[in-house]
Amino acid sequence: MKITTIALLIAFALPAAANSLPSERRKNGPLIQVALGPVQISLQESSAVFYNNATSGPFIYGTVVSEDGLILTKASELEEIDSYYVRIGTKKYRSVVVVGRNDVWDVALVKIEATGLLPVDLNKEVDLSHGTWVVSNGATERRFRRPRPGIVSANKREIPGGSPAVLGVGLDSKDDGVFVGSITEKSGAEDAGLKKGDHLVKVDGTEIKDRDGLIAYLKTKVPDDVIKLEVKREEETMELEVTLMARHKLYGGSKSRNDQLSGGEVQQSPRRTGFPMVFQHETMLTRRTVGGPIFTLDNEFVGMNIAAVNRVEAFAIPAEELAAIVEGLKKDL
Repeated sequence: MKITTIALLIAFALPAAANSLPSERRKNGPLIQVALGPVQISLQESSAVFYNNATSGPFIYGTVVSEDGLILTKASELEEIDSYYVRIGTKKYRSVVVVGRNDVWDVALVKIEATGLLPVDLNKEVDLSHGTWVVSNGATERRFRRPRPGIVSANKREIPGGSPAVLGVGLDSKDDGVFVGSITEKSGAEDAGLKKGDHLVKVDGTEIKDRDGLIAYLKTKVPDDVIKLEVKREEETMELEVTLMARHKLYGGSKSRNDQLSGGEVQQSPRRTGFPMVFQHETMLTRRTVGGPIFTLDNEFVGMNIAAVNRVEAFAIPAEELAAIVEGLKKDL
């Protein structure tokens, strides 16, 4: 009955000239919001909103996973903000501590001082066939989460790719070796003190013979690995330790023509590949509206949104995968 009601309301909201429709006939208008009222309550109580202390603006959602203040969210978005606070329901929490991180899934577990929260149910697996209606957090007001409906559109699957580890330099190949041609700002190379024109002699004790050989070696590494570079600068030889960074942090994610037309990285999640398992749904989310829970119309928790892929596609980590992730991160407590 709920699915039929939503379908009829959305069908009613889809005539031509959508840009000129009155608000009550739009998919995010008051008619749809009223129909999604029961799920909105779950979003209100089981999702957290992270606010930037510097701007007081929301920048990411979280999923409440314990009564005593454990929240799961998207790690790569969280780390971009230096200082933040959390709202759950109408209550504000100023003390927020990151207690664990899983870079494979791009999730972080944070802790606030709270009791009596309403966590999602991580122990129930729900069949998500194609066409299943799901509801996520859309925009948020200070005290109100606006639900956004969507439809499951693809089977659960791995999303290959990930973000390779990079030095943060441009390389120049010359007859007498490999040299630093440029330095990327805020990279591990800049932090380590590499300079333009440095001659890269060895990496982790092995001679660097050519540019391709160095790149091949870096491909065996992962972000946050530390490598030792022997560098010759004019007549001086030195050894520098460089922390490798994820490519997307320095250069952003790769963009197709469709990505560019969809609003670029202002809208899309910079990290949107390299997940062991996700389900895909057609919901208009942005990088600032992932991290929160996703429910069916019957209020069943089915996963956590992890990436806004483009204007209409999003990835979510299934609930059964989240259960194992949370248990692993709790070991760090």
